[in-house]
Amino acid sequence: MKKLDPDTTNSSNVFHRLPVRPPLGRLFSTLVFTTIFGGCAAFGPYHANTAENPNNSVRDSKNGRYKLAFIEFGDQGSNLDNSQIRAALAIIHQAERPALFVYIHGWQNNAESGDVCRFEHFLDAVSSFPNATGNANVIGVYIAWRGRDLTFPGLNLLTFYSRKSVAAQIASQVSCLATLDELALAARDPNKNFHRCILIGHSFGGLLLGNTISHSILDASGSGARNPNPWDMAVTFNSADSSISTRQLMKELDYLYQYDPNRHAYVPRSSGEEGAAVPENRPFLVFLQSENDSATGTFFPIGTEFYNTIGLRYHWEQVPVPGHHGEKVSEREFYTHTPGNNSYLVNYHVVPLGDAAPPSGLKTIENRAFEANLVENHPDYSFYTSEHNDRHGTLYCRNGHYDPDQARPSGRELWRRWQFVYTGNARVPCWIVRVPKEIIYEHGGLWSDNSVAMLAALVRIQFPLTAGGTPASPPLLRAPKMPDVEQ
Repeated sequence: MKKLDPDTTNSSNVFHRLPVRPPLGRLFSTLVFTTIFGGCAAFGPYHANTAENPNNSVRDSKNGRYKLAFIEFGDQGSNLDNSQIRAALAIIHQAERPALFVYIHGWQNNAESGDVCRFEHFLDAVSSFPNATGNANVIGVYIAWRGRDLTFPGLNLLTFYSRKSVAAQIASQVSCLATLDELALAARDPNKNFHRCILIGHSFGGLLLGNTISHSILDASGSGARNPNPWDMAVTFNSADSSISTRQLMKELDYLYQYDPNRHAYVPRSSGEEGAAVPENRPFLVFLQSENDSATGTFFPIGTEFYNTIGLRYHWEQVPVPGHHGEKVSEREFYTHTPGNNSYLVNYHVVPLGDAAPPSGLKTIENRAFEANLVENHPDYSFYTSEHNDRHGTLYCRNGHYDPDQARPSGRELWRRWQFVYTGNARVPCWIVRVPKEIIYEHGGLWSDNSVAMLAALVRIQFPLTAGGTPASPPLLRAPKMPDVEQ
């Protein structure tokens, strides 16, 4: 009998020689994990300083008119590179007349995204008018965090709640507020005879900014007095936060202040504190909300209601509405709506005043309304826009890098005039403003030409020019003590 070849009769050897096909489930899992982890954004820091390059986190402008510094935070609210703070403070200390703009980006952005060059373009525009800025040293600080942790198209849209929770986590920790304080106090050095410190936040960056500084607006000292903000102005665009904390802030402001129409000021309810009045044009915090922002106006309520359902959250407290004389509503109304989309809180609107002719004497060729709003006062809170809001201005941003030499005139101006108008609810030094889509289009339109022109007007409204046409540092704001009797 012929002896059989053991390699052909042993079943294990036979299968060993056949091609192995892993189960379909394993292939799918491998694909999912490869896609997710392969599409993860880097943890950073993106602009780390090293011994060879100790100023890697600071960028000089091509024209020498401004400087840009980066400060990056991790998901738990810790600074990723403490030397970034030192580098930013160094350029502020070196500046004789600092005009400091601190910007916190929102969802789907980080320290390398196109949002950087859009902010840089804004700094370039501001620095183009030295007379209107008091010949200031324009400095920008880009506060970065992982607003984009997945880069794979489509999957990145599933990170809404994870990134929202990270923004809230950073806001709840010490480092962010401490950093903002340090930057503002450096700009307000007693040796400097001129300064500005303006804070800007967008989307989840607006959530981060609003929650961070709300805790310090009403800070109290041991003597019972309340400390002033170390910054001069704070603005959020399309804040992607619930209005829980905003309602609480407005309630406290309504408890401390009452509006005096004769003085055009928010005056203390407590007696003997005339020095603590806040001029109407200098609110502590301004929320700007696009009227057609579907992300916060439509999807935010849907998402939060879904979260309430799966979390079995059915009990809500009845809480007072600021300025409504004791009226109470379910706190659910504030949890499911952002500040600018909450009818109980919105107290200002930008209303159209019609078409307008451009002012004479303008020198720029791009977004001329920005210049018009920056070089004149606005005692009636009116301002100009000059563009169709068609995003032509994004030409200056190429692959995430700013190109200051790119020609950017629109070629077809549309001049209009608008006005900030009080329309009801609590009249306190916190403005929550609804803005037409012609100015801020949708959720990401904060850097559009018309939106930037409106921001220039807000800066001039809060810091008017003197009769000689030069800006002067206004007196510090001081919040009052508690009223004699609670209102």
